[in-house]
Amino acid sequence: MNIRVITVFGLAAILFAACNASPRSTVKSKPELRQFSTLKPDDFARHPVWVQCHIIDRDEPWHAETDEETFRPWTGLLPVDPDHAMFLVRATFNLADGTTLTGFVTPSTTQDLGNLQPQLFSESGQRVSFWLGRFPRAEDRNAAYRAVGKTAAQIFPIRFAANDQLCRGVASGTLEGFSSIPDGSNGKATVDK
Repeated sequence: MNIRVITVFGLAAILFAACNASPRSTVKSKPELRQFSTLKPDDFARHPVWVQCHIIDRDEPWHAETDEETFRPWTGLLPVDPDHAMFLVRATFNLADGTTLTGFVTPSTTQDLGNLQPQLFSESGQRVSFWLGRFPRAEDRNAAYRAVGKTAAQIFPIRFAANDQLCRGVASGTLEGFSSIPDGSNGKATVDK
């Protein structure tokens, strides 16, 4: 046989194999899924951006395993856009006493802390939130101080910012204290230390 015939038969065999490959080879595997409350510092060290997947992945076979609190690593292009989906983006937090901690922020189109939801990880890895919502409780503030191991004067103000090139929109700001809307209105948040 000449070389052309062998090449044609070889290409035909490759095309036949590709066309008859198992359909499983084209199905995406289930990504790593995490509930919001279980996200840890090492999750953001491995994947700097997480996406809320309940809506964005509604056509995926694993959708039934998700709810509004389920996130997965973002594998798309960076920077992410807050108009596309809800993202959690790795951020740096600089405390008043000069301590630097890691955490995450939800990029937004506004500077509203209720949308940004900045969350830091204490040195022990405990997640600390500064947005107390509509029902602020003194025990939540006290637990945050214990987790960070510092006083209000050592902590506030906190400057936070998403790491470079991860997102568009607003993803930085200053925390003067714990924020809440105690009367449940859509009015301006109050700040309390």
